[in-house]
Amino acid sequence: MDSVIISNNGMYLYMLDRFLTPVVGGSSQWNLCYRRSIHTQYDFKFHQRCDGKKNTLTIIKKNEFVFGGFTDIPWAGADFVYRETTKAFIFSLRNKEQLGPFKSMVKEPSNAIYNHMYRGPTFGRTDIRIDTTHKLVDSSSSHLGTSYSAPNEVKDNSTILAGANRFDPDELEVFYLQ
Repeated sequence: MDSVIISNNGMYLYMLDRFLTPVVGGSSQWNLCYRRSIHTQYDFKFHQRCDGKKNTLTIIKKNEFVFGGFTDIPWAGADFVYRETTKAFIFSLRNKEQLGPFKSMVKEPSNAIYNHMYRGPTFGRTDIRIDTTHKLVDSSSSHLGTSYSAPNEVKDNSTILAGANRFDPDELEVFYLQ
């Protein structure tokens, strides 16, 4: 995986492999379909490059925090609907509360991902929402525990992933399984 966010961190790569193996198997070839710093920060570019691809992995970096999500169903920006799956999950490799890496499974499968042409990858109703179309500062947000489970040790569901409820990603990458 050619990630500028995690490629230099063996522990991140190891944990992500442990999270992914139960849903995609042990040998996997991940290809980049979107990187914010290359393909522009606008959400429509994410959809141009990633819509229709199954088994996508989103990795987000905000300051020192690294998190994201996986879905086995394809993104489709023009749908404007929630899509259902039981295989989607959110993960944290480094978080504000200094908990170890964790994986949060979808608990509302009918709200696993949300497709909207003016939003980037959106997991659950409010768990992770990437929204940078309008170039508003801190228009993306996270609130873990709505449609995805949150570890019992989490003290603040709205800041655990990105360090704040509203944020602007420093980098965002989406990979698909080939």
